[in-house]
Amino acid sequence: MDYREYITPQMQQKWFESVNNKFNYYFIIEFEGKQVGLINAKNFSYENGFGEGGIFIWDNDYINSFAAVFSTLCLLNFVFFKVKLCKLSHARILNDNDRAIHYNQLTGYKLVAGQEGIYNQLYELSIEDYIKNGSKLNKAAEQLNNGDGELICTGTISENNLDEINNVLKN
Repeated sequence: MDYREYITPQMQQKWFESVNNKFNYYFIIEFEGKQVGLINAKNFSYENGFGEGGIFIWDNDYINSFAAVFSTLCLLNFVFFKVKLCKLSHARILNDNDRAIHYNQLTGYKLVAGQEGIYNQLYELSIEDYIKNGSKLNKAAEQLNNGDGELICTGTISENNLDEINNVLKN
């Protein structure tokens, strides 16, 4: 995470109010029955056909687990194939976070041109690159999950959801 300063309750409330809309989605990662992190898709744009993803595993016991991989695959499969809203996904990665860079490159993210000297770098994932790279990860995840690779979507229909997401939740 890029922001390193103290966050007051008022700052947290202001941030929450700014993202509590149909263009931002934040999910708790529950893995092996324990809440271990957060994954998000934010700033979705109909005009540009993308959003920005992010993930944070806060439980040290799960940093080297498959929690991040499974969560990332679920989110990308959801936005690319289930609701079919995006052709691109973006991620911001600090240039000294070698682990996150390598992890995102495995799914197909590529550094955007002109980002080389920037600390908080922008990466981009096209649906084509995800199909190429993500298929290997999806197959591995399916095997680790005893052959069950079905993405099941549950949630609450809400005016704070995009219509496309509400339609998936209805079916």
